[in-house]
Amino acid sequence: MNSITKNRLKLVFIATLFSLPVITAWTVYMNPQLLEGVETKNNGELISPAIPSELSEFIEGGSDIDMGHLKGRWVLLHIDLDGKCSQACIKSVHILGQLKVLLNKNSKRFKRVYLAKTTEKVNALLLNDADLSVYSWSTEHIEKLSELVEGLIDGDMLLLDPLGNIMMKYQENADPYGIQKDLKLLFKASQIG
Repeated sequence: MNSITKNRLKLVFIATLFSLPVITAWTVYMNPQLLEGVETKNNGELISPAIPSELSEFIEGGSDIDMGHLKGRWVLLHIDLDGKCSQACIKSVHILGQLKVLLNKNSKRFKRVYLAKTTEKVNALLLNDADLSVYSWSTEHIEKLSELVEGLIDGDMLLLDPLGNIMMKYQENADPYGIQKDLKLLFKASQIG
């Protein structure tokens, strides 16, 4: 083999080496089914694609309520479908209230909202939680959200990104450390909120 052929082979090898990651990424992007069943890092159920929404659409009189403190923040919605917050519900809300401590310097980027079927029957512990916004919603609001999010049950939690997109779902008994890990990854990747 002469030197010209060797140099050409080296050039082809280098070009192939640099183009391989691009070709692989394009192939996976065009064929997402290749990743089905692959283990992910997230602890919650990823809602893909994210569902665009406006939080005020799910709150009784939402257009009249000032929710400026929630704008541009990551919001965790606690869902109450039956109007009764059981002991498991209270425990879940209390434990997730500790996320503020776990998130440390990023705690200002995160807010919690409790959507109650009726605020009259809401447990006093929930109303006394200064970091928890409690709003009421009607059966119409519940049906509207249930149409958007498949398999929604009482006690579920939904994570909204700073733009208002519903992007993750957690069960009532979700591990707070798992939610913290998800939030830290999201905060690291996000330039907003």
